[in-house]
Amino acid sequence: MANHEDGSGLKLYVHQGSQPARAVTIFCRANHIEAQEIKVDITQMETRTAEYKNKINPMGKIPCIDDNGFKLYESHAILRYLATTRNVADHWYPKDPKQRALVDAALDWHHLNLRRYACQLVVSRVLCKLPGHAGFFPDTDHDALSAESVKMLPRVFDELEVMLQHGKFLQNANELSIADLSLACEVAHLQLLGKEGQESLLGCHERINKWLADVEEAASPYFKDVHEEVIVPYAKHIEEIRAQGHLGAL
Repeated sequence: MANHEDGSGLKLYVHQGSQPARAVTIFCRANHIEAQEIKVDITQMETRTAEYKNKINPMGKIPCIDDNGFKLYESHAILRYLATTRNVADHWYPKDPKQRALVDAALDWHHLNLRRYACQLVVSRVLCKLPGHAGFFPDTDHDALSAESVKMLPRVFDELEVMLQHGKFLQNANELSIADLSLACEVAHLQLLGKEGQESLLGCHERINKWLADVEEAASPYFKDVHEEVIVPYAKHIEEIRAQGHLGAL
């Protein structure tokens, strides 16, 4: 991890293998928010060190920010904070109470629905089986977690489509919000399942696929750039491992 004592201003503690970290990074880049991006290598468990927990984030997670001494964790809290303390367009986090409440509703829904089961599926089917990942994930019944995720995700995607019924973006909006960014990063993470695995989940959800493309376009080129830093090459690496027979079919 880079020296976190250097300089002042806004610091982002991130790793682009993390869906929430990507959302925060994309938001800052898309809005030209000046920030020092400090890579915290989650593959080396740097978030679990005593130094990181004592000096950066006591929860031992990413992303985290340090805004001139004010430290904040949890990506949704970070996005809300930056949207209200920086000069960004209103559509990201509307000032109108009703429109803002709808964005908050999507963000609150995300953690116990889309993020819970999408992330759980990627971990249990792919990441926990990769060489060199022993000890990174909890020792649990990953087959049971995978089965639970497969069972629950159709309902989750149906609910996500409800939020896309009458608008280009979430909650019937016609412009991008921080909720779109957060949830889209989660859906994009499913590419780690491979083409067939991703297609089996999203192939029948044309509205979600169109929304994901719209988010990438609206946040261009930053959405694509950030995903190409880690996730796109990592997905290719996983496919190479699968081709060698070290991972089961999805």
